[in-house]
Amino acid sequence: MVLFNVCYRLLQLLPTLSLLPSSLLLFTLPYHCTTALTANAAQVTRSRLAEAFASPSGKLTLSPEIIIEDPINPTAILLQSSAVSSLSETLRTKAKANSAFVSCTSLSSLKTFCNEQEEARGNFPGPIPVIYCHPKKPSELETNDDATVPTVDLKELAETGASGILVSTTNEIASLEDILSDNAWIRQCQEALESGLQPIPEILVTDTIATTWKENDVEALVTKIAEATGQDPVTVLLTIQTATSSDGNANNSDSSVEILPLPTVPRSLGRKIPILGSVRTPAGENRLGEETARWKAAGFTGALLRHECLPGYQNKPSLEYVSDFWAACIGDLKSTRSKSFNFRSRNLMEKSFPLEWAKYQKSVIESGALGEAEDNSEGGFNPNSGDYKGF
Repeated sequence: MVLFNVCYRLLQLLPTLSLLPSSLLLFTLPYHCTTALTANAAQVTRSRLAEAFASPSGKLTLSPEIIIEDPINPTAILLQSSAVSSLSETLRTKAKANSAFVSCTSLSSLKTFCNEQEEARGNFPGPIPVIYCHPKKPSELETNDDATVPTVDLKELAETGASGILVSTTNEIASLEDILSDNAWIRQCQEALESGLQPIPEILVTDTIATTWKENDVEALVTKIAEATGQDPVTVLLTIQTATSSDGNANNSDSSVEILPLPTVPRSLGRKIPILGSVRTPAGENRLGEETARWKAAGFTGALLRHECLPGYQNKPSLEYVSDFWAACIGDLKSTRSKSFNFRSRNLMEKSFPLEWAKYQKSVIESGALGEAEDNSEGGFNPNSGDYKGF
């Protein structure tokens, strides 16, 4: 009884205790109390993600994939923290994204991103949950019996404030039974739960397999995931890859746009467990609008807009460019207004950053992407130089 009262009091102090290093908590608290704290943290992250991916109105939830690389330039290093915070704020206040899938090489940038979101708690709009994505995919690592998934210290990851971690299957699955045999994937899902994080299962499947799936196959997929991890997933991400490009990366050009077959998701399942789809269609000429509408028509409740949607992503654009793009893109996709404005692309800022950035800001304002413009003519619109219309 005494131990129960101690643990109960500690759970009441959870917001204060969360400010302490986990190593100190593990040293000072009884084992049963630390277990209770971890379980409570897992419930909190699950609740936040479930709320973010739920769509009572039936609209498609939209979440961008953000890649944050460590800068090399000394000036860029000094400005990194400010740029990450600004990006985080923009996704919440202007883009109004449902969540953010963040891939970064250092957890310090992730912590900066999460801290900015946490500071908005109690305000409107409130914080959006953050899901960590490892920079390296399982297919990029050497396969062996001990490690076939990217590794990260999950305790440190939980301390950053992230709500979940994207856990991709080691390879494309050929059948639903492959999920139960992916031991490394199952282990990371279970370890994430033990650390207070929610694993977001990413199921990789080729288009030749996806085209054969029916509604009952999608339901069976969720059942297999629950059987493997020990609980129902808070959401599932389905990534369909072409058989000719197993890495899932397509060229960001109009000629590379390919219509992938989509399985049908039962409406009843989507209301219980949100099913997300990976969208890699390059932005421009309303391609993203048409593609996301196609996923919604198939019964998917949300879309993860991968970094390939970003024009010029191969050139590793600045965080400022990424921030303004997603603000305009997601805002446009969620808007019910006419998709008539243009968004001008400036991908060569490295030539003269101050000058090019000033030009870029001016072009964005004049385009109407950040608000209504008095004159939105198409003078000087040049698709060959990277300009694009709509999303």
